Amino acid sequence: MSFSAKLRSVAITFLLTSLSFAQTPDVKLPDTAPGKTLTEWLALCKSPNLEQMTKWNTAHVSEQVFKFAPADRLAKDDFNDCTESGGYRVAEVTEAKPDRVTALAVTNKTEAWFNITMVLDKQDKIAGIGLGPAAPSEAALPKDLSDAAITSDINAHADKLAKAGLVSGILIIARDGKPIVTRTDGFADREKKIAFTPATQFTLGSMGKMFTAAAIGQLVDQGKLSYDDVVGKFFPQFSNKTIREKATVGMLLSHTAGMKDFLGKRSPEMMKNGVKRAAEFIPLYENDEPRFEPGTSWAYSNAGLALAGAIVEKVSGEDYPDYIRKHIFEPAGMKDSDPNNIPGPRPHLVVPYTHMSKEGPSADWHEAEHDIGSPAGGAISTAADLVRFADALRNGKLVSKATFEKMTQPHGHPPRESYGYAMEIADVYSRTVVGHGGGFPGVSTHLYMVLDSPYTVVVLANQDPPASELIGERAKALVAEKAKRERALSN
Repeated sequence: MSFSAKLRSVAITFLLTSLSFAQTPDVKLPDTAPGKTLTEWLALCKSPNLEQMTKWNTAHVSEQVFKFAPADRLAKDDFNDCTESGGYRVAEVTEAKPDRVTALAVTNKTEAWFNITMVLDKQDKIAGIGLGPAAPSEAALPKDLSDAAITSDINAHADKLAKAGLVSGILIIARDGKPIVTRTDGFADREKKIAFTPATQFTLGSMGKMFTAAAIGQLVDQGKLSYDDVVGKFFPQFSNKTIREKATVGMLLSHTAGMKDFLGKRSPEMMKNGVKRAAEFIPLYENDEPRFEPGTSWAYSNAGLALAGAIVEKVSGEDYPDYIRKHIFEPAGMKDSDPNNIPGPRPHLVVPYTHMSKEGPSADWHEAEHDIGSPAGGAISTAADLVRFADALRNGKLVSKATFEKMTQPHGHPPRESYGYAMEIADVYSRTVVGHGGGFPGVSTHLYMVLDSPYTVVVLANQDPPASELIGERAKALVAEKAKRERALSN
């Protein structure tokens, strides 16, 4: 699936759950307007034709959508996606309402699992289509989940994805910090044919938000701040009064403060020379009006995490990058990790590859712009270091067990309640899986921790999303089920 198509969503937020598919013939979609429209789209997708797709999008897509992307652009995205996937086989209808339908499907070429959601407006025109990688159904999982069997399963699925050019990076499944599966595909540098290793460095994208949450958790443990403290306690001159007086530390970490983004406002000088302190970002967002009253809704906010990082500086008396090095990376044993706030030569850092450009998607891979780090993400780490981070976080080396439990509890609001303190939370076969992902042109990363188990999954890719999810969703499912079966045997 192309990066642009993954980001395409108009007038609605699609919450793509981790559902699954078993090998069965196509299931008939509901005889409703969205069901019929999705049926037509799936038929076109099985035999993609750019001219037909352009005509179809012109006739079926809402004018509101065309304000963001014209019909020929949407058709090109669909054509590329459908050519890449070979079309989708529907296994199950998971939601059917008068204005929407959600189906669980699998791609014909790679057997990758997806959720597909189609939403129509009041004129029965398409208001949005959502596609997202999904986990297999529990019933479809292998009976043998020994380490050797999981290795074989991951290799078989990764082989198909790699053949299609959909993955490039490294996956590690670890138990108690020790790898039981390591899989690499592609190259860290395609021109030089440099292979991936557990010590290869990647830019993490938003996965780095967990470092900020852990830093806040440490200061909570030390009694230096509370999740209920408002922004004004630390920045009494913060420009926006609503954020200053009503947004709490917990809201910043859970994306419920109503704050927006700031990454696009970073200056060329910042991108070239870096930023020494998190507080330097404050002028980029402190005058923005919040999307909603703090604590009443949920909206992803890089500015909220950036402000949380500035609070770490204010309370600790240390610059954010120095704090992360000293209090997160060092105690966790993350010797190959860096906040990445100052650009510089990094011989072990991957080359990020993207199809995206300022003019839109391009057919060929090219090197993406390199990001700089902030409390909202962009740090540099390795698969091996992230396994160490996960173990240190869950085993009390970084924060107390009580604080880790607080971090991994839901603190969100509709439309997304299953979000903690910079922690994505998912129920996978009745096991709770937490962690975070990162997505950026040339960056696709995920870290998954199965709670109350020794299992961690790290997937790092040096190409556009959803590269890490395509194999990461299956790995997550396998270890969640393995942990579930082991728990049942021990009871």
